[in-house]
Amino acid sequence: MNKPDFNHQLNELIAILTSKGFVIKGCNDQQLAQLERQYGQLPEYYKIFLSKLGVNAGDFMLGTAVLFHEIEDINQGTLALMAENNISIPNNLYAFLLHQGYSSLFFIDRHDDPMVYCYTEGDVIKNLNYRFSQCILAEIALYKTHQTE
Repeated sequence: MNKPDFNHQLNELIAILTSKGFVIKGCNDQQLAQLERQYGQLPEYYKIFLSKLGVNAGDFMLGTAVLFHEIEDINQGTLALMAENNISIPNNLYAFLLHQGYSSLFFIDRHDDPMVYCYTEGDVIKNLNYRFSQCILAEIALYKTHQTE
């Protein structure tokens, strides 16, 4: 996926969210810089996502930790979950999503649009065979589906 298409999809989602009355807020440059000081270089598509929806995303992905103020908990929770289950922690792991404390999505490489991996308690680490942008677009599609029900 190219960056203009990714941006367009995020902007469409933001339009839906704001039409429902949510105030959507992305991370500012200082917040992104803070994350990179703490975790190292982050992928470009992830930074685009955070810059648009990283502070307040309305009811998008409600119940799943993905926001800026949750990132430290997401990463610490993922590492603890893996350690508790004797899972070898990959080098350079950065978790961007933690669902209910038992399932995490993360990337290992830091290029613009990295592959996404999943660890769910009691299982093994799985390569989901899609990139970060594809992961977010799948979540957007799922969200849109539930809006029409």
